[in-house]
Amino acid sequence: GLPGLPERRRAPSLSRRDIPRKNFPKARTRGSSWIKTTLIFLGILLWVPMVMGLVLYYLWAEVPYRGYDGPSIIVELPHQSVQEILVLLQERGVLRKGPFGRVYLALTRRATKLQAGDYLLEEPMTAPQVFKKLVKGDILYHRVTVPEGLRSGQIFNAFIKEGFGSEVEFQQEFLKVSRIADLDPEAADLEGYLFPDTYALAKGTPASRIVDQMVENHRLLWGEDWLREARAQGFNVRQAVTLASLIEKETGQGSERPLISSVFHNRLREGMKLQCDPTIIYALVMRDRYRGVITRSDLRLDSRYNTYAYPGLPPGPIANPGREAIQAALFPERTEYLFFVSMN
Repeated sequence: GLPGLPERRRAPSLSRRDIPRKNFPKARTRGSSWIKTTLIFLGILLWVPMVMGLVLYYLWAEVPYRGYDGPSIIVELPHQSVQEILVLLQERGVLRKGPFGRVYLALTRRATKLQAGDYLLEEPMTAPQVFKKLVKGDILYHRVTVPEGLRSGQIFNAFIKEGFGSEVEFQQEFLKVSRIADLDPEAADLEGYLFPDTYALAKGTPASRIVDQMVENHRLLWGEDWLREARAQGFNVRQAVTLASLIEKETGQGSERPLISSVFHNRLREGMKLQCDPTIIYALVMRDRYRGVITRSDLRLDSRYNTYAYPGLPPGPIANPGREAIQAALFPERTEYLFFVSMN
């Protein structure tokens, strides 16, 4: 303070606790209770559908399902939209009905990764398992078995019967000899170079790819050792395959191939005609004249494939030999036999 003046004192301040409660008006709780009840009600409205949705999603996605009759089903998935694929899977009993499929695919970013094809389903599966199979492209492969010793037309018919390609398509591919130009520059077609095997094919595989695979499997046989042995025998690849086709058609017993090969080698060495019936049958088939038996007049057929009329090997393969027949042609048994006869 200033000198000579009495000191001014500040009045003591009062806290809220120092004021008697009776001086405050009572808070109204009626409105707060209504708000609290409303919030609880809204929460229930939000949580019940959410819980129900989670339960339904669990049943849809995590519980294995099989809605089709029988132990298995083949489903063909064409190139369609995701919605059309989902509808198809539900109609065929692969997936439960519901809106979760599209949501699941969107969340997992798999909607554009589903692959078309035939799918074999053999057990109850969860929805994620089904989609994993479709994304992976785990499609059903159709197996076509090509036995040794068939002519090209017979081989093509086996594939056509299973729904692959057409006669026109296979015939066009059959004449594309560029596939074997380095092995056989003289080839006019692929007879002899369609490798007998069991082929696993996806539905819709074109004839060109099938022929490519058969020819490639044949090409894999010709390593340097076989090429060297063919030259040692005085053969080029075409002649070796031609002889192998004769051996293949003359026996159904694999163990007999090297023995029959020795007879043909001996007759070639002696300058004898091979007199191989399957060569006449081939010539008759090419002229649409074969009726299931060979007649005496057939033995006089004027054809370079008639090994009763012309010496040496025919001009080309008469069938498609397998590995063992080609190996027998290159590595015959050593005998002095000049004849063999079928004991039926």
